[in-house]
Amino acid sequence: MRKYIVILVLLVQAVVGYAQVKVTASLDTTQILIGGRSHYSITVYAPKGARISFPDYKEKKEIVPNVEVLNEQTDTFDTAEGNSVRRVYTITAWKDMRYTFPAQKVSVNGKTKMTGSVVLDVRSIPVDTVNNAMMPPDDIQKVPFTWSEWVSVILPLLLALVLIGVSFYLYKRQGCKKKGWKGKKAHVLSFYEQAKQELSEIAKNKTSYSEQKLYYTDVTNVLRKYISQRFGINALEQTSYEILERLKDVCKSSEVDDLREVFNTVDLVKFAKYSTNANDMDFYLDSIVRFIDCTKKEEPAEVVVEPTEDVIESGLRRRLRFTIGLLIVVSILLLLYAVSEAYVLLV
Repeated sequence: MRKYIVILVLLVQAVVGYAQVKVTASLDTTQILIGGRSHYSITVYAPKGARISFPDYKEKKEIVPNVEVLNEQTDTFDTAEGNSVRRVYTITAWKDMRYTFPAQKVSVNGKTKMTGSVVLDVRSIPVDTVNNAMMPPDDIQKVPFTWSEWVSVILPLLLALVLIGVSFYLYKRQGCKKKGWKGKKAHVLSFYEQAKQELSEIAKNKTSYSEQKLYYTDVTNVLRKYISQRFGINALEQTSYEILERLKDVCKSSEVDDLREVFNTVDLVKFAKYSTNANDMDFYLDSIVRFIDCTKKEEPAEVVVEPTEDVIESGLRRRLRFTIGLLIVVSILLLLYAVSEAYVLLV
């Protein structure tokens, strides 16, 4: 008996569950213009947890010929009897006529359910051919020439030509200046004249020396430099004794003796704190002057100074070359801009 009761209950549940399944189809608007949109909805009312499969138009984009599916979307709603699942297809059509959508197959828990058919009217845009008569095409119109439209072409072109002219002028001026440069004769002091000039300056400023040691140091430095330049002796790095020994081979003994007295006195002043009076200071300076006068060597008074890149305004030339290059680049850019503007006006 119990077995029959269980079978009866299952049959009742199956009948009730089958009765709860409902499938409908609808359009939110049944009339659209060509290219307009409408939404075709398939709604399934089924128990919760039911497996539902809707028609798929992802690969086949047309429900019926000339009706295209743009996209689709699925929504689920809870109801008192179960769930309401809706699949919405956004559709459009490109031919004015009446379309009948056939019943669609929907699978619910493996069983096929059919929707009802729906009708969509697609209409073309009405054209009033009475009040809006067709007009013939217009003839080709000639655009009047105006100088204002060509200002953006003419001004950059003129400016580019001016810059090119300035660049060429600077280039020619630079070349002419370099080509026409001539060496100048300049007087170069000889060893003798340099020494005499420096000794003269020391004599004039004798009273400005705060110590005799500084005075005699300057005097002997002039003498040592003269000996180095005149006789090729490294007098600046040698002692007084070594200098005098070297001079014996190239100077008279009287001249060497005069210098010996000078060097001895200077060494005493520098290293033994010896002091001399003003007359002695003049005497020893005159002794050095006499030695220079006796050993002087005649040298050319003038030499030609050859031009070098460092002497002849090298920095100015570099700046001039940079300016010429910059002007040429700006000129090219202006020409390209003028050509582009002319192309826009002519095409």
